[in-house]
Amino acid sequence: MGALRTYRLQAAAFALLSLTGCVTYEPVLIVPPPPYPLLPVDRLMSCEAMTASFIFSAKRAARLEFWLAFGPLPGYGTDMFGVDAPRELAAERRRLDALTDLQRTRGCPVMEPGPAVVYERQKLEEANKAPPLRVRG
Repeated sequence: MGALRTYRLQAAAFALLSLTGCVTYEPVLIVPPPPYPLLPVDRLMSCEAMTASFIFSAKRAARLEFWLAFGPLPGYGTDMFGVDAPRELAAERRRLDALTDLQRTRGCPVMEPGPAVVYERQKLEEANKAPPLRVRG
């Protein structure tokens, strides 16, 4: 009688476990993102072209930071903005770091990413404080 009871308990435990399904645990590893892939065109740029590309990236990063803080521009297509903007900002920061490293290795004047983005963001905030333009008509 005891063996039958043990068998029933084992069968019930097996049935219960098979109905609940398997749960797998995959540990989340925090690894640094890969370096920004510089294109061959980036490597062949002159110092002036690298500076212009750097300033463009700094403006784009500042614009993304500004929009994340104050909201995107009206009519910008904001459906996926909250999802896409942080990823785009991280990619832009990696591009700025890659361009800074490239400027250093090529012997060009080096611009630091942090102060450049802060400067561009201040320009955006000042433009946001200006009164709106009035059109006579």
